[in-house]
Amino acid sequence: MADVAKVLEIHREGLQRVCKVIEGHGTYDDLMDHRITDHDKLFFGKDVDPYQKSKRAAAQFEKKFKSRSYKIILPEFHGFTCDGNTINNIREFEFFERICSSKGITVLKNNYSGNTRISIRDFSRVQRDAAEAIVSDVTSFYLGCPAITASLVHQQIMYSRSFFSFLLSFSRTGVVKPAALVLANDHSPVRVALSMIMKGLGVPRIYLQHAEVTMNFPPLDFEYSVLRNQKSRDTYEAIGSVAGRVFVIPRYPEPFARERLVRPRGRAVTVVIYPTSRIVVAELQRLLIKLGSNSAVAKILIKEHPGAARQLGHQIQIAGVEIVQTVPEEDHIAIVGNSSVAIELLHRGVPVYQNFDFDPVGRDYYGFVRSGLTFEVKLAELSSPFWRPYDADDRWLNAFVEWDASANANYLDDQAQFVEEMARLAANSRTDMPPKRRRSMKGRFRARLKGSAKRGVIRLVNANKKLSSRAANFLLSRTSRAANSISITTDRLGRFLLANTDIEISTPIWRTPSRTTPQTTGRAREIPFEEFVEYTLTHLSTPADWLRMNEQADAFSPRDLIAALEAMFQSRRPALNAIFEGFRSWPSGSPVGTWVYLKRTEWGNFVVDPAELEAMSDFVYGYEDDYTTRFLLEQSLLTTILRSGTNDQLDRFWLNASSVKKDTLPTNRRIEVLRRLRGIPGREAEAQHMLEEFARQASDFELLKFSNTEYLDGRPVEGWDHRHAEHRFLQVAPRTLSREFEAHLKPTYDALRSRMELMNLRIRPSEAEYFWRLANRALDEKTPFSMIRLSDGEGYLFPDRRHFLQADVANRERHWWGTELPTELRSEIISEARQAIAEADVVGVPAIYRFIRDHSESSRSLMQSLQGRGLIEVLAGVVGVVSPSALITEDKVNVALFSDPATLLPLVEAAHKVVIVSSVVPENLPSTFNSARKLETITIPTHHKTMLNESYSKGSQALPFLYRSILNNIDQTVVPGDLVLVAGGIIGKIFIGRARAMGAVALDLGHVVDDWIHPALPSIR
Repeated sequence: MADVAKVLEIHREGLQRVCKVIEGHGTYDDLMDHRITDHDKLFFGKDVDPYQKSKRAAAQFEKKFKSRSYKIILPEFHGFTCDGNTINNIREFEFFERICSSKGITVLKNNYSGNTRISIRDFSRVQRDAAEAIVSDVTSFYLGCPAITASLVHQQIMYSRSFFSFLLSFSRTGVVKPAALVLANDHSPVRVALSMIMKGLGVPRIYLQHAEVTMNFPPLDFEYSVLRNQKSRDTYEAIGSVAGRVFVIPRYPEPFARERLVRPRGRAVTVVIYPTSRIVVAELQRLLIKLGSNSAVAKILIKEHPGAARQLGHQIQIAGVEIVQTVPEEDHIAIVGNSSVAIELLHRGVPVYQNFDFDPVGRDYYGFVRSGLTFEVKLAELSSPFWRPYDADDRWLNAFVEWDASANANYLDDQAQFVEEMARLAANSRTDMPPKRRRSMKGRFRARLKGSAKRGVIRLVNANKKLSSRAANFLLSRTSRAANSISITTDRLGRFLLANTDIEISTPIWRTPSRTTPQTTGRAREIPFEEFVEYTLTHLSTPADWLRMNEQADAFSPRDLIAALEAMFQSRRPALNAIFEGFRSWPSGSPVGTWVYLKRTEWGNFVVDPAELEAMSDFVYGYEDDYTTRFLLEQSLLTTILRSGTNDQLDRFWLNASSVKKDTLPTNRRIEVLRRLRGIPGREAEAQHMLEEFARQASDFELLKFSNTEYLDGRPVEGWDHRHAEHRFLQVAPRTLSREFEAHLKPTYDALRSRMELMNLRIRPSEAEYFWRLANRALDEKTPFSMIRLSDGEGYLFPDRRHFLQADVANRERHWWGTELPTELRSEIISEARQAIAEADVVGVPAIYRFIRDHSESSRSLMQSLQGRGLIEVLAGVVGVVSPSALITEDKVNVALFSDPATLLPLVEAAHKVVIVSSVVPENLPSTFNSARKLETITIPTHHKTMLNESYSKGSQALPFLYRSILNNIDQTVVPGDLVLVAGGIIGKIFIGRARAMGAVALDLGHVVDDWIHPALPSIR
């Protein structure tokens, strides 16, 4: 194992095994939610450039890998050993002992998980070389990794640190090697690390499959593999080449209970729910409520998963539901998510009905429903007797035996062969051990002398317990820090004293887990750094001053502070405006201040003076203190330059930026740059070259994103319309996204299809003309008419909360108004806005274009962001709200029709008067409205994020607390024949509804008003 090249080869092989499961699992970050933070997810988010992610991952690993000390085990077992302490692992080891008991083979007592551990600080040259090789290997791995996520980085770090720790343990002189290693997991980081070290040492490895497998698992590479069923064997053979000998042996000591399975169940049944380690709490709550309404259900139990990330008792609050830790003996039926426990339950004769709503993994992950083994049960079915009887006929039995080998006796041959093979291994290990030699006369005399000396030491220590205890603990605490060889001697001395004397040993470094003193339970919770910073800045009157003082004192790094501020930004914390208020001008020389100032520009819709932007660019290009900080500054600087910088500044960015490069930008960023280039006279050839490079390298989904952008920018795309875009999305989007499209988007689009007369007005002039005719006719005839748009924020207006969470509601209120609303006021706003939607003549709904824009091939779900959940919530509820006569258009109809205010001129000239309801200071409105016969403005308080921008009206209070007085103003101002243009967010829908009720034509302008008063490049909408 001293050969660095050999170590490198084995390390990479194990790393690929760990990562295969993660890369094949689109929601692994969700499954690891209890181990990774929101900051981790953001740090390795889908919008981060892949090259930057690889650099970040490698840097994060190196920081955690190059520890001052490593905890290593002291291997002491000669025979069969095992590693693992979970309930599932122990169950497999007990199975191994049970079938090998006739040969006297045991394994549980030799478990490395409970082995003594010591700290090691001094590494040999060979060990240091191995460590450097591992760091280099991980760096190259990340450079070639196509999809880096927070969970992958977490698991990789755990694997590589465990690998090096075991390497140190087993590369010591005179180390005890086992005869064989028994493992019950083939992809978890620690188990794989030990397996790879054993492979390098030539120690046979025996793999016991503890759960069902899928194509996402790594291939079998063990010397012996004991699989649970033929289906698993088929899956592993489909995954790749199978190494070693493979045996199929069921785990059940009792036979398959077919008669119990097919027994009819009537009423008064007991239902037991079997969740996996990760659950969707809200969906499980809904399931329990539905079950509770079923009069045929007498009792509801939840059998908690042994590896549950959080105890269910802390998450589920449903009266009458009992949580149990073992499979109930009483007769019951089972509701199971994506869990291999379904096969175990069928074996016991328990009917299984699968519901996938409360499981974060994709539907029918193991394929039990697809193969006809189990029945799927939908939420709506749970309120009545849903337990269809099992037939268990020959067809079903033929399928079941693929999953449960005990359904016939053929497996006994495999079991007998495996036991004989283990007996041979055990015999070989005994003959391989060096024979005991009879000591010489001198040796026997020395042994008797040492025995007498030990007994004398024990008597002396016990006679002076207090003094001996202090002396022993002092000696142990010092020697354990001296060097590795002394640490091992320390361990032996400590165990000798503990086993043979009456003194108390308190030095902890060498103790096994079972002897370690437990930590005090009253210890205060550790506060995350982001939470600490947010609390501090929220409770200061001048938070910007604190940020400046921090930089002077060098208390916290710029990188950590920027990460904390970004977390506040994502959560839309009200304190942001107080921070931004303190940075009205650029704080030259301050990295944190520069980031805040650039974010303030983006947040508040400010335009930066070109000279000031030039000075900031110089600072960023010259900043070299920290790579990550430089990367974050370059990202924000590029955003500002693309919005409002000069062409020369953009060219200079590509020459000077060291972290953000044009050829490694994420797809949406590359499209932004291309859009900017196309708008620069004389750069057409460069733009065309960039387009060709993009098309040459792009995947089908990336090409779809580009076509989508072309369409949204008003460029012709052959054959493109909404239905075509739906079809292409379904064809080329990642599988999880296309499945969600079919489940959540397509049903709504199909239900509204016959009314989508205005859905393609960007490319069909006839549709746009039809809209203008409808509005003009209403003005001429002085009849009411309104158009309302529903985008991601309008998920707020659908209180069923199937997708848009309560936390999302609070986030949006902070984002819009800087505060969370009282429940009663929120309910009033939702009710009145929904009424306005129900009466609208034209309603804009979330189009497929937004989903194409917002997602990439690494996206795990259409609902992974707040915005996505808002869009899905709207589509889930809109059919039941809009009028049956309402025409349907896209939610960005305002961009399509009103981006150029001149397009409104015919309506402006035809109206009795024009009333503009917005927060824009009237003097900043376009001159188009000077053509109105009469113009009136009703100024409302601006959005929380633009309160610092003098182009908008601040107001004395946030809009929700003033909107009724504005309604009164509308009542007194608006008459039939008026054109009312509204830009007021959620509450603006209420204003539109009131204007329509007064007989006016009311149109939802939304954010195009911001485009009118600022010359920045609009985003892709």
